[in-house]
Amino acid sequence: MRQKLLDSIKKHVDSEYPNEACGFIIDTGKKQIYLPCKNISDNPQAHFLISPEEQLAAEKQGEIIMIIHSHPDVTSLVPSEFDRIQCDYTGIEWGIMSAPDGDFCTISPRINRDYTGRQWLLGHADCWSLIMDYYDREYGIKLNNYSVPREWWNSGKENFYDDNWQAEGFVEVGLNEMKVGDMIMMRVGSQVTNHAAIYVGDNLILHHLYGQLSTRTPYGKYFRDRTVRIVRYKELLNAQ
Repeated sequence: MRQKLLDSIKKHVDSEYPNEACGFIIDTGKKQIYLPCKNISDNPQAHFLISPEEQLAAEKQGEIIMIIHSHPDVTSLVPSEFDRIQCDYTGIEWGIMSAPDGDFCTISPRINRDYTGRQWLLGHADCWSLIMDYYDREYGIKLNNYSVPREWWNSGKENFYDDNWQAEGFVEVGLNEMKVGDMIMMRVGSQVTNHAAIYVGDNLILHHLYGQLSTRTPYGKYFRDRTVRIVRYKELLNAQ
């Protein structure tokens, strides 16, 4: 990156410290510029959030080619898994600058990541996040996002899975009818349905258990005993 852009970023980062600074690198067609934005996060010392209005205004000036934010008071500049997940979602490069040191690094979106080996991050990389990604990539099916950054199942009063699976377009099927792509809904250490997996054939399930890496695991007694229902997306009912 050109020093002039880095200098502009550093100036903005210093002005926002100890909060996280954020902005965009814009390609106007004639030159690249840094466009500082307002961090509207409720917790600006730990996170950043850019308003849709500012993003739209930036897009009117040119193509957004990089999202910039800062990491205040870090011992070493290492992108967090949350940074990487958000970068994947945006589909463009991210630039991160430490504050007040001014170290700089970039990360790129991870395209077509393997379904297994993903780090756990509640609300962003969990069992439902994996299921959304699977249905999108394998079938082009967009599911609504019920991942939230809190352990909603502990109270026993919220039922994100039980309340929404039918509205998402799933129908229940029997165990002996199970096919690749079916979703297995379970209760794991909870009074309510709080976990789901995808059946991938050969008695294997793809899932992301709390605090673990996503994996393919045999659908053995432990998970069978905790199964509440097996469901299939209605448009896949007659798929071969």
